[in-house]
Amino acid sequence: MSDTWFAEFHRAHRVSFLKYLALRGLARHDAEDVVSEAFVVLYRAREAVRGARSPEAFAFKVLRDSLVDFRRKRARLPVPMAEEVEGWTAPDDVAGLVARLDFQRMLGRLTPRQAECLELSVLLEYDVGKIGRYLGISPSAVHSHLSDARRRLEELGEHGEEER
Repeated sequence: MSDTWFAEFHRAHRVSFLKYLALRGLARHDAEDVVSEAFVVLYRAREAVRGARSPEAFAFKVLRDSLVDFRRKRARLPVPMAEEVEGWTAPDDVAGLVARLDFQRMLGRLTPRQAECLELSVLLEYDVGKIGRYLGISPSAVHSHLSDARRRLEELGEHGEEER
């Protein structure tokens, strides 16, 4: 197999993976380490990646596993804000921090899949196709999760329900 495919795959997804890790509270240097580790794993399994039904979902799963390994090894907790990631900057003002923490609290009221879809859609502005490719689900499933998440958040807002 030619390494050209893998190089293109790396180029196409590296920045997205860094942004995802920034959402998870990693500083840029830590995010770079996790992404590098994930791509080492992916390179070693490049034939399996290329042959997968969804190479993006395969890679995203490896990225999430690499993040778990990183946190386990370093015994670090996520921090509320991330540093700049290639042109993407998390807000550093107090209002932005409060909004971000409120958004994280809202995500905690959703199912994990709904929360992840909403986070990728709202914070990273990914379209349903890209979200579906990364999560290994169809665009219609992404639409359903986003719709269910928004409906759930509206219900919580209308009823003034407390976080559980």
